[in-house]
Amino acid sequence: MKRLPSKWRPVVRSAIKTYHGTETSDYRAVLRRDARKFLGFASVRIIAFDSTWDSRQPHIAHLRKRERRAGR
Repeated sequence: MKRLPSKWRPVVRSAIKTYHGTETSDYRAVLRRDARKFLGFASVRIIAFDSTWDSRQPHIAHLRKRERRAGR
């Protein structure tokens, strides 16, 4: 969590609380509101990391193209 932008901390905290079964209605509301946005952010970051780490592999070229389209 230290490397994530601070705006995602409530989402991660809410997900952890929900996973452990100690969530409140506020935590559930945060997840309903922001989980989809967080997953979009995280998937782009994972694809970007994978692309730079293994950029010589042609089997991930379609992921790099999809990422560019999503950033429009």
